[in-house]
Amino acid sequence: MTTLNSLEGLIVLKNNSTEYKGNLTGYQQGSPKEDIKTIVQKEFTPYQNMLYRRAIYGLDAYSQKELGQMHWEKRRRIKRVSIKANKSINLLKQERMNLLCHKLYKELFPKSKLAKNVFSLEKSVTDPNIINNLELGKLGITKHVIIKRLVSDRILPKNFYKLKQAV
Repeated sequence: MTTLNSLEGLIVLKNNSTEYKGNLTGYQQGSPKEDIKTIVQKEFTPYQNMLYRRAIYGLDAYSQKELGQMHWEKRRRIKRVSIKANKSINLLKQERMNLLCHKLYKELFPKSKLAKNVFSLEKSVTDPNIINNLELGKLGITKHVIIKRLVSDRILPKNFYKLKQAV
């Protein structure tokens, strides 16, 4: 019996076959994380990944050496963008949570007056002052969803998917 890695790139083996034909064919379980990271991040260019990390993590995306060489104005701008990105992601998490709660109420209490009043709302109620601490994965929010949101909020450039390298 063969052992499989539990990464996104793995596909379900069909007909109980022991042959694996995915992206990680040459890797064994317990391989170095850097090898797996490079495989998972192939869909975005290094420049796109850098823009994404900078928006999400802010100054934490840089080493101390890079921060020391960076102009103070650029550091301030990165920090501002990161705060804006994290607020946007927090609202996205709240919206997704509201959607999941609406679905739950509809299934459990379809005839309830409370459920009908809650579902009659056109737009989900979100509050930027409330911090949603749930994990993105548990809410079904992927990197693509986050990028789409950051592009629509003008945090990442409109042509993000077309970017190849730094200008």
